[in-house]
Amino acid sequence: MTITRNSAQCSYCGEEIESTHRHDFKVHVCRLHFVPALEWYKDKDGHHKIREKVPREQAFNFAVDGGHAYIRRVGTGFTDTSVSDDL
Repeated sequence: MTITRNSAQCSYCGEEIESTHRHDFKVHVCRLHFVPALEWYKDKDGHHKIREKVPREQAFNFAVDGGHAYIRRVGTGFTDTSVSDDL
């Protein structure tokens, strides 16, 4: 398989990001869809819980990686717009 374009488009704002070379990790933070930054912590009883890391701090929505070597996606809220040819 030959990858000619490694990209994804945001489902909320329509912005498209592209990874152009190997290990080119591109991150999209959407201006229309807020995703809170979260962290794991232990409460006083030792139970693992999750909470907002910093109130109103935005985490990334999705990421694209791999360039023309491989296709990797992290996150949600995107449409894959990559172009590849099967040999």
